[in-house]
Order: sequence, then structure tokens, then C-alpha cells
Amino acid sequence: MDQKPPEKDQLTQWNAVYETNRDFFGASPSELGERALKLFHKEGTRKVLELGCGQGRDTWLFVKEGLKVTAVDYSRSGICQMQGVADSVCCSDDVNLLILDGRQPFPFPDACFDAVYSHMFFTMELTEKDIAAILAECLRVLRPGGINIYSVRNDHDPHFGKGPHKGEDMWQNPMGFVVHFFSEEKVRRLAKGYQVEIVSEFEDTSPPFTKKLYEVVLRKPRV
Repeated sequence: MDQKPPEKDQLTQWNAVYETNRDFFGASPSELGERALKLFHKEGTRKVLELGCGQGRDTWLFVKEGLKVTAVDYSRSGICQMQGVADSVCCSDDVNLLILDGRQPFPFPDACFDAVYSHMFFTMELTEKDIAAILAECLRVLRPGGINIYSVRNDHDPHFGKGPHKGEDMWQNPMGFVVHFFSEEKVRRLAKGYQVEIVSEFEDTSPPFTKKLYEVVLRKPRV
């Protein structure tokens, strides 16, 4: 009887995907990234921390628009690809690339960023405890009045509840990725210490399939 091959852990899965597809989510910036950039300009944002930058499709958008970006991801493959791009276009002074597991404390001082940005980072294989701790670290490194913009797959998504169940509101999709889905109640409950400014649903049509997400904008209180 044939044995089913062992599942890859999520980091191995991401490294493998990035190594075989240089534009896994597409070469163009995301819709969320475009909207975030408009808000950054309105807010006078200069320094941005991007979590789960992947292969950098939104990172390069921000850098080209004059922002100073610290972009982190736990995938060495993704970060190495981005470093190659940074070196080739001579923009290393505007982007700081770090291999970092977001579940670890951030190696940044308090109140050092104007904004934190992440597109589908929190929708990975992270527990609510993990997410609460990461959001608290984001709050710590934001300056007073700074904003945290992120997106997550929501419970209206066609893949919600489908595939092998992998934990609290998490299911494994056909590609082998574990996805954490969010209700609006969960988004608001996890926003401890922030002012909630936006929770809005939108569709993301980037490869490999259409996803339903919440766009979330949180603000660190000024006082």
C-alpha cells in the first residue's frame, strides 16, 4: 500500500513556491497596497514596517514612492530574491530586508515607525495568541498616531471551512497552505489598544484564486 508523503511545514512550503515562481502573487502591486499608499501620502508617512513581504510586490511600490521600508519575512528564499532586486536597482538605502519570524519579538525600538503594513500575513498558520502578540509588538513600534494596515481572509471566503481542519478557524487549502480565516468580531476583538478606523470587505483576484478579505486600518492613540 502506498504511503502518503509527509506534509511540508509551512516555511518549507513557502520557500519551495518562491523558488519555483518568482511572481507567485503576480508582478503588480496589490489593490490593498495601492490603497495603503494613498493613505500613507495623506498621513505624511515616511517609515513603514512591512510584515510578510513575500517577494516584495507591495514593498517596491512603497519604495518607488519615496517611503523608507523595513520589510520582513520568514522565507529566506523570498528575502534573498528581494535583496537581489534591491542591489540591481541600487535602492538598498531605502529598503531594509530582514529574515524574521513575526512570532518572535521585533528587533526594533519603541515608536520608530509611522506605519505597519501587511497583506494576508495574519491569515497564515498563526494562532489567536500569536496574532495578539504580534499586534501588540506592532503597537509598540508605532509612533503615537501611527497606523496599522492589514488584510485577512474572512469567513465569507469560498475556502472558509473547506479542506483539512488545522486549528482555530484554520483550514488547509488544496495547495497545502494553512489559512486562518477571520470574522469581523475577531478582527475587532484582537485590536486591543488600538482605535479601529476601518473594517471593510473586498475581493482580491491575485493568483491563484479569488479571495474575500477584510481590509483593516487601526490607529495607535496619540496619547
